[in-house]
Amino acid sequence: MQAIKSGSSVEDWENMLRGVGVVSLPANSEEIIDISAGCEETGFLSLRLIGGGGAEIRLLCSEAYGVRTGDGPFDPFIKKDRCDNVNGDLKGFTDVYTVAGGGTESMPEAYEPFWFRTFRFIRLTVRTGDSPLTISGFDYQETGYPLEVKTKIKTSDPAMEKIWEISERTLRRCMQETYTDCPFYEQLQYAMDSRSQILYTYMVSGDDRLARACMDDFRRSQRYDGMINCSYPCYEPNIIPGFAVYYILMLWDHMMFFGDKGFLRGHLACMDGILNFFGSNLDGRGLVGKIGGVNGRSRYWSFIDWTDQWDETSGVPCATLKGPITMESLLYVYGLQAAAEVSEFVGRKGTAEEYRARVESVQAAVREHCTGRNGMITDGPGVEEYSQHCQVFALLTDTLSVEQSRANISETLDNPGEYAQCSVAMAYYLFRALEKAGIYERTEKLWDIWREMVENNLTTCVEDNVRGRSDCHAWGALALYELPAVVLGVRPSAPGFAKVEVKPVPGHFTWARGCVATPRGEVRVSWRADGKGGIEVETEGAL
Repeated sequence: MQAIKSGSSVEDWENMLRGVGVVSLPANSEEIIDISAGCEETGFLSLRLIGGGGAEIRLLCSEAYGVRTGDGPFDPFIKKDRCDNVNGDLKGFTDVYTVAGGGTESMPEAYEPFWFRTFRFIRLTVRTGDSPLTISGFDYQETGYPLEVKTKIKTSDPAMEKIWEISERTLRRCMQETYTDCPFYEQLQYAMDSRSQILYTYMVSGDDRLARACMDDFRRSQRYDGMINCSYPCYEPNIIPGFAVYYILMLWDHMMFFGDKGFLRGHLACMDGILNFFGSNLDGRGLVGKIGGVNGRSRYWSFIDWTDQWDETSGVPCATLKGPITMESLLYVYGLQAAAEVSEFVGRKGTAEEYRARVESVQAAVREHCTGRNGMITDGPGVEEYSQHCQVFALLTDTLSVEQSRANISETLDNPGEYAQCSVAMAYYLFRALEKAGIYERTEKLWDIWREMVENNLTTCVEDNVRGRSDCHAWGALALYELPAVVLGVRPSAPGFAKVEVKPVPGHFTWARGCVATPRGEVRVSWRADGKGGIEVETEGAL
């Protein structure tokens, strides 16, 4: 803790926080104290008070110390070392409480908000009135989903231990009664975020209870036009068309991990409605037409990712200013492919065939109208603008060959200043593309984003590596999937984990070992590079 302005000793404050003392403040005085929780927390605050009628207490909850660029709520807040209380200040949300003054030693007055607060640091500002005030206690009750992490892993890269730690904490803080995009700001369950969070949950715990609730929430949000809310539960319409595809991918994931046909059948109508929305909005070229655009200026928001190049268009490729964006066609293809497999799994072979026919048609349209220089995919039909995102999803959807995609993605990696780059939000998909392209070793440099988080004293993963608005966004907990599923190589190769694939992808690692939780039990894997370009693998468990 740090005493900014205090007539009491630091020892008195620390004893009170430990529950072995009190802090007594005289009348007409002011105290300002910064308290550190040690890491990002979600909890219900409890402040106990004796006397002090008329005193005003302010509790500022903050994620980090940073440098203010203005006094407005939306002015940038520059954050580097999150613990730098010498050069930085705290910024966040403030509770203001006026003390009634009826608290006694045997029955103190308590301020306990009805909703949890998110904080790493709390600035407690107390201004007493004409009566002295005694603070007899200040603590919190941690809250969150009871995630039981069973997966454990060690690798040859020592940085991964700390990256795993902050990733696990990030996932925990973003699991409450729903998944949340971030516990500090919106506290909303977004489909794109949740798809990644669900996968991470499966890989570390084998638990699908919150995932089922999440998918049911999105199913219930479906609108008259087939779209679902991109965040739900939510009190108002909030539509990002591409996010509906991530809901379909959740269904595919659940099929592969749990194989529950009854559960999936309950979601088929919603899945079909989403795909029919996209299908009914194809233009004359066979591409998904202009179904959205810039946030606040279009009916729907066509958000893809946070990048410097797309800042003025609110995370949407700038091609949206000239017409439809290619990413929405590629996402439609991605959704169709997943839906075809889900449909076939539950016995709807005709629907699966229909969806695969749609895939071929849209893929052909993308290749014809969205292929630019050197075989790269443009951000919009006839628009000479390019991003890493389109190259990644062209590969993931098999719209382009592995060979062509490898060249395209390598070009974006080699010349990052020329192409919008995948941020933390899209890292999962970039890593999948690098794996599929056979250049997974290139992820070594990409992990620098997380190494920098650790160097900057973060205890959770940032929302993105562009603005860093939120210090806790679980789509950034990528290590929870990457290390067990790819580096150790434990993944389902048939629905319901009926077949377990153990196929490590070493990348830059020279050895790895650990146990991975699956719905069918733990799988233990240990491998080491053999010095000849291969690896020696040992496995045991639920194989």
